[in-house]
Amino acid sequence: MNNSSIQTHAKNTYEDNMLYFQAKYQALYNQLTAFENALQNRYYTPRYELEYKEEGYFDVVETKSGKWLYNMDSNKHAEMVKEHIDFSKKENLFETFRDLSFSEAMLQKYEKMNPLESAIVTIAPIVNYTNQFANKDTTMKKLHKFIFMGTGLGLHLTKVDEKLNAHTYFIIEDDLELFYLSLFVTDYKALSNNGATLIFSIFDDPDIFRYKIQFFLREMPIYNHYLKYFHLLSHSTEKLKTIHSVIISQDYLKFPHSAVMQIYLHPLNYIKNRYKYVNIEALSQVALFQKNPVLLLAAGPSLQNNIEWVEKHQNNFTVIAVSATMGLLEKHDIKPDILIHVDGFQASMKHLENVKNIDFFDDCIVFFASFTYLEFAKAFKKSNVYIFQAAATIKKEYGQLTASNVGIMSYALAIKFQAQELYALGLDMALDADTGQTHLSEHIHSKKLDIDHMLDLEEDINYHETVLATKGNFQDEVPTTPHFIASLAELRGILSKLQSDEQKTYNLSNGAAIYKASPKRVEDIKLQYRVKKPDVSLQEAFEKFSSVGLLNDEIKIVQQRVKHAANILNLLDSFEKKNFSSLDRFHYELLGLFMDILSEDGRDEVGDTDKVISLYIEMVSGYIFDFINTKEIDNPKKHIKKLSKLLTTQLTKLIAYYKEYLEDFLKEIEKTKPKKA
Repeated sequence: MNNSSIQTHAKNTYEDNMLYFQAKYQALYNQLTAFENALQNRYYTPRYELEYKEEGYFDVVETKSGKWLYNMDSNKHAEMVKEHIDFSKKENLFETFRDLSFSEAMLQKYEKMNPLESAIVTIAPIVNYTNQFANKDTTMKKLHKFIFMGTGLGLHLTKVDEKLNAHTYFIIEDDLELFYLSLFVTDYKALSNNGATLIFSIFDDPDIFRYKIQFFLREMPIYNHYLKYFHLLSHSTEKLKTIHSVIISQDYLKFPHSAVMQIYLHPLNYIKNRYKYVNIEALSQVALFQKNPVLLLAAGPSLQNNIEWVEKHQNNFTVIAVSATMGLLEKHDIKPDILIHVDGFQASMKHLENVKNIDFFDDCIVFFASFTYLEFAKAFKKSNVYIFQAAATIKKEYGQLTASNVGIMSYALAIKFQAQELYALGLDMALDADTGQTHLSEHIHSKKLDIDHMLDLEEDINYHETVLATKGNFQDEVPTTPHFIASLAELRGILSKLQSDEQKTYNLSNGAAIYKASPKRVEDIKLQYRVKKPDVSLQEAFEKFSSVGLLNDEIKIVQQRVKHAANILNLLDSFEKKNFSSLDRFHYELLGLFMDILSEDGRDEVGDTDKVISLYIEMVSGYIFDFINTKEIDNPKKHIKKLSKLLTTQLTKLIAYYKEYLEDFLKEIEKTKPKKA
């Protein structure tokens, strides 16, 4: 090719790419158009030059340093990358599963447990079987999903695609100018010619990047077991660490199906025990928190560091406190107006051990999520306890709000109840910068972490203990954990839907920055001491908008859930009776089963069951599909019947337990006549 032909081809490639992005990736197209305009108007000074070498390849030179991106034939480099990519389960990959192994005694123990006790109960037999044949020493037949960390000029992307023909590619590049130059060299549309899904993350900020990782993980999640990547050496490794932290933050690893089933079944206990359910939709319309500024007290280190200020100025606020602060508040004679608890597990009972006299909280509104551990609620005066719907929906038109922890839930409730001036203290979402402390010293999950340790790329990331960095409230960066980073992203998602521009929020904590909240130090809040009177209007509103028991229409929804569970059991029974001619046929029939089970998603009466099953599928399907995708499986037909039987037996066990629990609940409430609708 002569220079003119090369230039024409490069220009056409660029235009074709831009047309493709305009049609399929509007945000990326807008980003590139803005960059092009900045170049043309000289708002941006280019760092690179794209050159075509006489030897017949493109390279990029950094004008200031004179360094070349490839410093070799970029076409040969692409071929080398292609050859480098393999199908092993050992290098350049992320594992998205629990690495489990079981003794015969452990298997027998789990066989006797009910599915609520542990997520392992209904996956152990399947994992134990697949581990015997599909382990890390075996190889994959196909890479269904692949990550490119760094595009360079993009030549290696198309070469790798020739080898993999994957279903999904995650394409990451932090250098917008370099990606822009790659549009003159690489036809990105060609990557999708065989139906592949492309997910681009180009020069994204951390929040958007995390969202795109989650989007990538949700795309055909059954193929997530091993996620292989190629890292271009010129690209930073930081985002590989971020990908790892998001992977371990997935719901099925944090809140597996057994825990979520508990969350959906616990509310029935409050109905049976005739606790008051409060209508949070009605309360939000009353705008309870418009009159006074609201002070939210969460269990981060900043509360302990500012407790004397709270003690002095508590009367100036409507005070909302999370249950983990009770011991500290009692010690400093701080009486919250509303006490919030959302933990559904027995471990939360330890919060009560820090309280000397539970009567100290007799004047509080005790506001508990519907999945709260029942014994915890029983510690308080029943007349003071109000239950709000979280996760599971039983009471019609009562609303529901769900969050993964009490700090986020409390903040969201204050916003939902139209607080116009909200101050948050102790919602650190970070470690104490001096001590590495995660929570108040009395908190059941409190620990000290090594904030000076720098994370290596090869190092395993622990959800609760690995120290990362995030944007600080009073500092540029603060030490935190993957758990807190996930919580910050969760809170941002909730607030983007709930918080209006008129609602002013202030973060008083020396921790992470919170979405839409302005940093403010406690000494900068100008307040006068005053004597606080009980807020009778709060108690009246909670009482007015609460009720006991279920209406007939609400009972029917529970009955429909029983019917839906029965339908799923029939699907499983039919699947178990099928014969499969090959692993491939079993593969596609299994996909069909999962789709059939979840096909009614969106209806009230199926939501709980489908969420539990979705989490179960996410957890167990990786092991099964990795088995199907393993080259070394001999005589596959002998395994198909066994795998089918194992899966249907365990999933049947899970759904049958859920169905029977609902049926027992219906028998209980039939003993008392429900109110008429």
